[in-house]
Amino acid sequence: MAAETSESHHETCPSVWYRHVRLGMMFFWFVLTGLDLWVWHKNKAPSWAIIGLALTNVWGWLDAVLRYPVLHDIDSAFTLKNLLLILLKISWLILVFMRKKENPVSFVICSMLAIIMPMFYAMFLPLDETDQAYNLIKSTTDDADIAIRLWRFLRDPKANLQAINRWRNRAVKRGLEEIAERTPSVAAKLGELSPSTRGKLRKPGRCV
Repeated sequence: MAAETSESHHETCPSVWYRHVRLGMMFFWFVLTGLDLWVWHKNKAPSWAIIGLALTNVWGWLDAVLRYPVLHDIDSAFTLKNLLLILLKISWLILVFMRKKENPVSFVICSMLAIIMPMFYAMFLPLDETDQAYNLIKSTTDDADIAIRLWRFLRDPKANLQAINRWRNRAVKRGLEEIAERTPSVAAKLGELSPSTRGKLRKPGRCV
C-alpha cells in the first residue's frame, strides 16, 4: 500500500520526488567531500591540491546536483566538462595517495566512487517522463553553471538575495501545500498556531 501511494504521488507530483532525490545527492556530496578532505589531510598532500578538489567537487559535482534533474545532450559542454573533471578527480587521487604510498584499498574505493556516483546521477535522471511532466520539472530548476551563478551574485548581491528569499518563500509554500495534501490534520493544527499560514495550507489545484 505504501509503495502504491509513493508511486501515485510520484506520478501526480514528479518534481517533489526529484527534489527529494536532489536532497539525497546533496547529502552524499557533503559526506564524500568530507571524505576527500580527510584523505587529503591524512596523506599530507600539498595545500594547492585543494584547488583540484574544488574544481572536481564544486564546479563539477555540486554544479551537477544544483542543476539536477535537467537533461543535457551527450555532446553538451556540461557533459564534456564533467567527463574531464572525473579524469581530473582520479588524477587528484593518484597525486594524493602517492604522497605516502599507503592504503591502496582506500585508493581503489575512492576511485570507484568517483566513477560510480556519476553513474547513479545518470540513473536518476527523468529519462522516462512525458514532455509535459519534464517541462514542469525543468521550470523549477535553474540550469545555469555554478560559476555563472557566483558571477551573478557578486555583480548584484542585493538582487540575488531578494531572489533567494522569493525562492525560499515559494519552497515553504510548496512544502505547506504538500502537508495540507498529505496530512490535513497536521495542516489544521499549523493553521491554528499561525493564522498567517492558513492561505498557504490550502490544497493546490495542481502539483508541479
